[in-house]
Amino acid sequence: MAGKDVYTALVLGVGVVIFLVMILMSFIWGNAGFVPDMIAFIVLALFFYFTYERWNLNLPIYTILILGFIPHAMGFMGFYANTPIVIQWDHFTHIMPIFAFGLLFFNYLYQWMDRKFFTQKTIFLILVVLLAASGVGVIIELVEFSGFLVYGFGEGALAFGTGDAGPGQLVTSVEAIEEYGVGWFNTMYDLIWNSIGALIAVLLMIFFHYVLKRPEKNLFDNY
Repeated sequence: MAGKDVYTALVLGVGVVIFLVMILMSFIWGNAGFVPDMIAFIVLALFFYFTYERWNLNLPIYTILILGFIPHAMGFMGFYANTPIVIQWDHFTHIMPIFAFGLLFFNYLYQWMDRKFFTQKTIFLILVVLLAASGVGVIIELVEFSGFLVYGFGEGALAFGTGDAGPGQLVTSVEAIEEYGVGWFNTMYDLIWNSIGALIAVLLMIFFHYVLKRPEKNLFDNY
């Protein structure tokens, strides 16, 4: 696996600039609740850049990883209350980053997978990928709930806002959460969409590595 190059640095630079611009726009729009999240995304982009070789990363996956952070950051534009796409914006923001982490973990563990697909080691490592990517989603939910315990209601991942309730709904009391069960249902929905993102990533990587790249590894080799 080739290491970092000028294109990797360019992706990092563009990603950091995008988040910095959105931070500025957040203050202009008067919705700074997502600013801590954007700062965290910049830190993660830098972390994966400086540990690029350790993760056995490549440019496409690193790019998708940074792109996966952007939908949540765009929440400052009010998309959680009024989604611009066919599904709730909250669902989309959970699919994208977990999909990216699924690619990252699969790509990292692929070096230890067998040439044959149907072996105990390969299947086990693929299950590890699914659990690891889904585990990132679980950590996100824990961070969100911990943030709510500290900051209460508002926008951003550290507070309970419209993306944590029903479509376009803003819950402003613990009593409402308990009455409608929106927090519990939202967490379960988030975990489901996280799992969907991880599963799509795994299926895509299986298709790429064990079907398309036939000279190296074949899904049905010697069966």
